[in-house]
Amino acid sequence: MTAETCILCRIAQGKVTAQTVLVTDHTIAAMNTREPQARGHVVLFPKRHVNALHEMSADELADITNAASRLARASLLENYNLLHNAGALAGQTVFHAHFHLIPKRSEDEGLRFSWDTAARFDQQKPFETIKRALSRGD
Repeated sequence: MTAETCILCRIAQGKVTAQTVLVTDHTIAAMNTREPQARGHVVLFPKRHVNALHEMSADELADITNAASRLARASLLENYNLLHNAGALAGQTVFHAHFHLIPKRSEDEGLRFSWDTAARFDQQKPFETIKRALSRGD
């Protein structure tokens, strides 16, 4: 994907019009008009093209979470989800890092998901892998 074909890059470049609600040094936030999951559903994304959260700089990540917090307060939200899908297996369909701020105004509006509390996974090996990587400074 290139900046010419990426819809979020094209919005950032001003080539595609969006209902932009907030622009900061690193972040653009626009109403999700294509497939809103609730009234007030906003998509936040870095101006710079990166595929996922782990490719964002610390400044970009701090800016986007601050923007999400500001928008939640401005929208008077008490119940909401902040969602980021990284990779096709995780449900990412637009391969430019972005976050969905989805209000949860009722049982029928907003993000719906099922959390399998019966699932049991051995966490020891992932724990050791993560700890080892972090101790190396990865």
